[in-house]
Amino acid sequence: MKSALIIGFALFLSGCAQRSQFERIEFRAPSQPDAALQPYLEGVERMGIVCVTNIKPFRELDVEKVMALLSNATMRGLSRLSETTIVSQDEITWKLKGVHFDSTSVYTDTVRAALRDTLSLDAIVFVELRHLQARMMPMTPTPYGMSPNPSMDMSVDLQVSLINLHTDQVWKRGGLERNLEPVRLQLMGANNQSERQLLMALSKPMQRFLWRVAPPPKQQSRHFETSGN
Repeated sequence: MKSALIIGFALFLSGCAQRSQFERIEFRAPSQPDAALQPYLEGVERMGIVCVTNIKPFRELDVEKVMALLSNATMRGLSRLSETTIVSQDEITWKLKGVHFDSTSVYTDTVRAALRDTLSLDAIVFVELRHLQARMMPMTPTPYGMSPNPSMDMSVDLQVSLINLHTDQVWKRGGLERNLEPVRLQLMGANNQSERQLLMALSKPMQRFLWRVAPPPKQQSRHFETSGN
């Protein structure tokens, strides 16, 4: 009798083992913002983006066009915040036609109230290009020495602010960025090199900010029971 019970229990365990099947599945899981930025994102369901500069276009460099491209790229990066609606700069400037955004006005009570009341924004990412210098260099530095090809040396100062419109908390970062590239032959219909280089220089600090506030999903793996029980 005892041996029959043991055999029956063994068969029961064998049946459970056959019915339960675990499989390792890989998936992309949302990443959390940097801990230092989380207080500025508290209660934020709608976030706007504004990129401005007081630098006028010069030579063949359309600075405002580059800032518009930067705004669109930043909006795409912020869209990784799955539970937050991102409002574009075009919508903000269209609905607030009478507001001039700069490093002074964006922090005033009047502009903040307009952003909250008219657009129902909880926070805004404010990006300002404060300095731009470009100069031609007769040679290009390389890891192996100096190349005889001319290059363009470009330095920028970009300030990025994250403003919580309810708590008035402001996170701000800025600093000089430098980009040095050899001058390339401009073919008919090709994009302007100075505009591409400026966008590249500006994208570096913006990428660092986006990786902190809206990091990309991380690849993870877990064991899941796939038997259907």
